[in-house]
Amino acid sequence: MKLKFSLRYVRLGVQIITLLLFVFLLISGKNKLWMLIMMAFLLITPFWGRLYCGWLCPLNTLLRPVNWLVSKKSPRLAKDIPRVCKSPWLRAVIFILFLLVFLMTLRGIIKINLIVLLAPFAILTTIFFTGAAWHRYLCPFGVLFSLPAGVSRWRFHINPERCLACGRCRRVCPAGAIAVNEAPEKSYRILPRYCLFCFACLEICPRSSIELTAARPASSRADMTKNLGIYQQGR
Repeated sequence: MKLKFSLRYVRLGVQIITLLLFVFLLISGKNKLWMLIMMAFLLITPFWGRLYCGWLCPLNTLLRPVNWLVSKKSPRLAKDIPRVCKSPWLRAVIFILFLLVFLMTLRGIIKINLIVLLAPFAILTTIFFTGAAWHRYLCPFGVLFSLPAGVSRWRFHINPERCLACGRCRRVCPAGAIAVNEAPEKSYRILPRYCLFCFACLEICPRSSIELTAARPASSRADMTKNLGIYQQGR
């Protein structure tokens, strides 16, 4: 239990420090340095998944208090985003537009930082829908990192022999990364493409059935085959 709580506070500390670093670089006019940091973490995503999204992303850090306030102080206006927002075509269009804006930012055509530009959309999505709607479907950075994350070497695994299928992990997952298997009996599995490595599921599990394990090469190859359909929805 102490390890679980220590991870929670370590992650929070890292998020606060990196948010302050991002603000400092933004004020100093060194936006490109943050993009280099992001690209460096993109390169290790095939090994450690979406660490950047869960631990460093300024948008994710901003959404944590927003998500908490909305869940505590007011009811959701919608439990899920419209079906059209889950369309792979819409996400493809969002991603292509993101790449264009990203290149324009690097060339200096667009002066405003891309993360700052996306912040209002992320906050509004979280307020009117859920944080998972942003992390999983609409965030262009999330789409980018989800591609190599699908074949990440290290990932969280639910041990079916210990799992009670209580659903607590699925309820606390901020990215909707836990899918349900209904047959032959109800069970859960974690989708590495969407997992933010936040450890929330590991902390809430009453049976300690969630483990961080290294995927076998065969498993990674199978996931790579599934991820050729880049924008397909995870089940």
